Amino acid sequence: MPELKAFISRFFLLSPLFYSWLSFGGLVAAQETSPSFEPTFDKRVKVTAITSAHHLRLADDKIIKLAGLLLPTPQDCERLTAVCPVVEQLTRYLETTLGQQQVYIASNSLSLDRNDRLLTQVKNREGHWIQKEILEKGYGRVMTTTATSADLKEMLRIENQARQSQSGIWRLKAFQVLQTDNLNNKTDRFQIIEGTIQKTAEVRGTIYLNFGQDWRKDFTIKLEKNQRLSFTNKGKDLLDMIGKRVRIRGWLFWENGPMISLYRPEQLEFLSTE
Repeated sequence: MPELKAFISRFFLLSPLFYSWLSFGGLVAAQETSPSFEPTFDKRVKVTAITSAHHLRLADDKIIKLAGLLLPTPQDCERLTAVCPVVEQLTRYLETTLGQQQVYIASNSLSLDRNDRLLTQVKNREGHWIQKEILEKGYGRVMTTTATSADLKEMLRIENQARQSQSGIWRLKAFQVLQTDNLNNKTDRFQIIEGTIQKTAEVRGTIYLNFGQDWRKDFTIKLEKNQRLSFTNKGKDLLDMIGKRVRIRGWLFWENGPMISLYRPEQLEFLSTE
């Protein structure tokens, strides 16, 4: 798709703020963001259809994937019937709010995913920030690898409020935040996990945050050497976080016990112990 890549490239050249997240690396406190933040929406596009995966098809056939969101789909409904009502509500919301309408996107948050879909924040013609409303209604979770740091801070705050009020998916057992024990049958899927860091280590450039006494079987967070540049002090500050309670999100896999890899600072939220 050379035309699409050229389209994105023009926005990158005009939007230096897009790259600002690369230098961001501070520790993320769970509720530190001001509620006044909202992206700048500066380009109008026409939505012609909503796909079954809840992506937006545009008049020029480009596809928008809503940046920073992991949304339940009809395929999830087939595996977990309890989520079906939320999937139906989300589908109706997107059709009503965005279907066959002119909408606005934020050019400074534009990027392409590996399937050449546009990743961006979206506002409808009534001026409503779509990602914000979806999170408020509990229709989805924040996915930190597909949005900018500024957007993610606010989105995490909104998600946390929806979780506390048990809106949408947050009423369902399958979407509850997990604790660091009994994770062995929870792997091979996206999870949000809370726990207290018990040990830290740096081995051949990779930083490990351990949540038990036996790293061979207990839950661990891994920050590999090639991912450390976007973290403050190249992630070395994490080595001093023993005793800190955190919330981590990402793909849970098995490697000497259940593990999540860190790619972005926003994946790891530091929780108050007061």
